[in-house]
Amino acid sequence: MAIAIPAGVAALWAFGSWEALALVRLIPPDILPDMWMGGEPRLWQRATGALICLVPALLLSYGLLRVRRALAAFVRGDFFAGEVVDGLRAYAGASFWAAVAALIAVPVLSLAISFANPPGHKELSIDLSGAQVLNLLAAAILWVIASVMARAASLARENAEFV
Repeated sequence: MAIAIPAGVAALWAFGSWEALALVRLIPPDILPDMWMGGEPRLWQRATGALICLVPALLLSYGLLRVRRALAAFVRGDFFAGEVVDGLRAYAGASFWAAVAALIAVPVLSLAISFANPPGHKELSIDLSGAQVLNLLAAAILWVIASVMARAASLARENAEFV
């Protein structure tokens, strides 16, 4: 997934039509009619859109790569290892910043790709969905869980010294 997500975003921007980009929500669907005024996506629009949309995708990929070691520790049954706490915190942080970047990306993207549209058809779109709010909330909850696990790991080490 850490490779597939950014690759998918890049591929959609490289080859997708305005409808395909709106369908997968890489552009806000409400700007679609104005985007058709300029015809098919131009190379600079594709490159700009890909760069903007890759920021949250790469942040999420980073988090997925970091949480991999934590999940491997879970499989080994090592629930209180330092790598578990580090991996969960890194994933929570990356997920949080990916969600923030996605919130910021929508208005920046809509302005950037509609820049060449005729007067009166430039777009500034703001999108706040329940999914984005849930992503922010989930990242915060996971950060708290990782903090609790860090405390539990400290208690487990302290308890092991007594035995």
